[in-house]
Amino acid sequence: MNVQNLAAALRGGLIQQGRLLKLDTPLGPNALTVQRAIGRSMIGRDYIFTLDVVSLDNDIELKKLIAQPITLWVQQASGEYRPFHGYVYTARRLGGDGDLTTYQITLQAWMHVLKFRRDQKIWIDKTVEDIVSDVLNQHPEARGRFRFELVQSLPNRSYTRQSETDWNFVHRLLESEGLFGYWEQADDGQSHTLVITDRLDTFPELSAKDVSFYRAGTQTEAVAFTQWSGTRTLHSVSLATRTFDYKNPAVPSNPKGTSVPTIGNQGDLPDQLEVYEYTGAYTYLQQQRGDKLSRIRMEEWESRAKRFRGVGGIRAIDAGRRFVLTDHPAHDSGPAEQREFATIAVVWRIENNIPVTQAPNFPHSLHRDIADARAGRSGDASLQVPHADGAVGFYLVEVEAQRASVPYRSPFEHEKPTMHLETAIVVGPPGEEVYTDELNRIRIHFVWDRVNPGNQSASCWVRVVQSDTGGGYGGVHIPRIGEEVLIDYVGGDCDRPLAVGRVYNGAAQPQWHSNGLLSGYRSKEYAGSGFNELALDDATSQNRVRLMSSSGNSILHLGYLIDQQGNTRGAYLGSGFDLRTDAYGAVRATRGLYVTTHPKSPTSQPLDVRETQQQLVNAESLLESLSGVSELHQAESLKPGHDAMRAFTNATQDSVSGTTSGGRTAGGGTGSASAFREPVMLFGSPAGIGLLTQQSVQVSADQHVNLVSGQSTHIAIGKSLLASIGQKLSLFVQNAGMKLFAGKGKVEIQAQSDSIEVTAQKAVKVVSATDRIEIAADQGILLTSGGAYIRIKDGNVEVHAPGKIDIKGASHTFAGPASTNFVMPHLPQGAAAPTDLEFRLVDPYGRPSPGVEYKTTLSDGSVKHGVLDADGYAKISGVPAGTSAKVQYLTDKSPPKSEVGIKTDSDWSLFQSIKVTAKPVADAGNSNDPDRSGTA
Repeated sequence: MNVQNLAAALRGGLIQQGRLLKLDTPLGPNALTVQRAIGRSMIGRDYIFTLDVVSLDNDIELKKLIAQPITLWVQQASGEYRPFHGYVYTARRLGGDGDLTTYQITLQAWMHVLKFRRDQKIWIDKTVEDIVSDVLNQHPEARGRFRFELVQSLPNRSYTRQSETDWNFVHRLLESEGLFGYWEQADDGQSHTLVITDRLDTFPELSAKDVSFYRAGTQTEAVAFTQWSGTRTLHSVSLATRTFDYKNPAVPSNPKGTSVPTIGNQGDLPDQLEVYEYTGAYTYLQQQRGDKLSRIRMEEWESRAKRFRGVGGIRAIDAGRRFVLTDHPAHDSGPAEQREFATIAVVWRIENNIPVTQAPNFPHSLHRDIADARAGRSGDASLQVPHADGAVGFYLVEVEAQRASVPYRSPFEHEKPTMHLETAIVVGPPGEEVYTDELNRIRIHFVWDRVNPGNQSASCWVRVVQSDTGGGYGGVHIPRIGEEVLIDYVGGDCDRPLAVGRVYNGAAQPQWHSNGLLSGYRSKEYAGSGFNELALDDATSQNRVRLMSSSGNSILHLGYLIDQQGNTRGAYLGSGFDLRTDAYGAVRATRGLYVTTHPKSPTSQPLDVRETQQQLVNAESLLESLSGVSELHQAESLKPGHDAMRAFTNATQDSVSGTTSGGRTAGGGTGSASAFREPVMLFGSPAGIGLLTQQSVQVSADQHVNLVSGQSTHIAIGKSLLASIGQKLSLFVQNAGMKLFAGKGKVEIQAQSDSIEVTAQKAVKVVSATDRIEIAADQGILLTSGGAYIRIKDGNVEVHAPGKIDIKGASHTFAGPASTNFVMPHLPQGAAAPTDLEFRLVDPYGRPSPGVEYKTTLSDGSVKHGVLDADGYAKISGVPAGTSAKVQYLTDKSPPKSEVGIKTDSDWSLFQSIKVTAKPVADAGNSNDPDRSGTA
């Protein structure tokens, strides 16, 4: 049939009747007639048919075909037609020949459209089935045209990220789980459906399950292979993997990984052909999951290791079908399961049996490919498809298959996208400022994310890179909600985000900026405006550090001190250090404290107290010398004070050695250093010490208070000097005398229970400048000198002298008896009332130690025993005021801390406590129980 006759047939609508190929398009019936077709289909992928078609219309708008559904019908051996439904993704005008124009179109499954959509999206705690369904449902062509037929359920994935085309994303997810798909065509040719599965036995069987093998040229059977061959390929024999789960880190001696060998009966494979891979961070949590993933990889290798290829004219064949091969000499003798095959890939080369001869060979035409295929198999009659009008078509199918008993997995051809540094915003629940967990992870919202809400559901928990991390140590700086963070990816894996830093932006601006002099760190109070701050100032010749908390306006300022308000460097305040707060302050040093203004080099030892010790020694010498003079003059000795001063001086003289317990020190930290022997507090200054207050100064010591001055001690008192002394008052002046003046008011001296003695080396002078002198005594008055005396006693006056008694006066009266009454003062009697001694034992956390036995040695030498009550308290009643005590805890197992106090009432809530450190004593009871003792 020539072109004119063919054109006439096309106009009559008869040309597609009974032909090998026919085509339905939106252009209408018989608008396009198929000349040739080459198709390819593979399980786990889509299918594509390239069609050369002819038309009487030489001016078809190609855009009317793009993305439109069409159906290619392939005639079966029975005369029925089998459809291939799809969409046009390419349309091309090849050229014209007379009344006919040749076009070329490609028909592909709806899956091809996935290549043209790229998305950025996140799924949390979803299975691959959920995720793939979500993606496919974004395409109207796919919606309702796919289903899952899985033998094994799929696990949830904690975090899955798409940053690529839907095509790559869907395929890599399916490949990672060992899933693949095949296509079903609707009988009416109006749709096609993707069936996703994990087992070959879910494939449908061919309409004729048995497919025969016939040598080419011996039969014209359309349900047979005329060629059949097998290929075996070398592959790796084992797969070893390792992963790292940061929530449950594996130790080097027991790493988390898998080791999967290949199946046997594959020949003598070299043992060293192992593939070892680090699969990335926390690829799986359970070992069973890891083994499954590795088994999927191994099954993909094993599937490719042995493949079969068949050639023939089988019309019903397609990728994703099962059949049984019969009549093949190499397979008939094997077991039945060895003769059942699954088709992996199919290639069609078809020329329609329409009466066209001498068709032009346009560029891009399939003419040459089909001609070469026909020429190569001209002797195979089974590939020829005649029509009643004498036209002969050509149908050739090439099949790649594997045994159905061998698991199949799609090749791992689709990789995760290459990731780069991204930014995200920290998110959390509404109303929160910080949102984190026990690993200090955060939730983030990527700036590109248009789907997830900007709350804690926007991502998985994301780890944060800290400046230093370790078990129980390291840096902790949790990004706050609303901050911008930099996100990188562990191993470049899009599913393993990691917050590696934070950046400022227009909404979150730096605390210090512009001049570059200030650096440091400033935190922010949760749900408030307070902060904590470490500011480092590197101004030229004005270096300083400020550590500050807005709570109590507490500041430690070091170096060149200036006023700083925010970003502004203000006025000079001084140099050195400034420690201040509007709240409370405490300085604590368990083993001793030294405060000094003596100049020292930066490398001097902190407790090098030589200058202050020399002053203490000088004070000892002065005490000792004056004590000796005092004793010589029969005043009281200063020896107890001298001994206390010497003990204090000795307490400041000790030496400690550096740690030598091993470990890594780089050779440093050795030698010895000055230390205190006792936990004393020492203040020393070469220029003076001031102690001032607008209210009162309290000085208290359980034992002695030594006040030593090399020259004079001046006391200026605005109102009164009052002293109440428990034992005695002794004042001794060596050289310049003693004065006691009262500018106003009287001077009273009383000895309320004993005598008053006034003795002088020279004269004793008693003068009343403007009034009188009164001398009165209840028992008598005796005045004596040189053996003479005057005694006034019992109403009598005795005047006796060994020599002359000289009485002179202007007049003398010797009348009868007379007397006067003098009221003697009433002097108080009795001692101070006894008081209570209270003490308590607590541990370092302030918890009481009930039931502990104690022994208390009072300062008068008496010993008391007892047991602490339920609150860790003890009270000894009836002790003299001012009593001190040594407390020994005989059976206490708690840390050595004690609190001892003395009070004058019974209100325990107001007791005054003194913390002491316990020491073992020889008589502490059971030697197996270390005791603690202390002196209050």
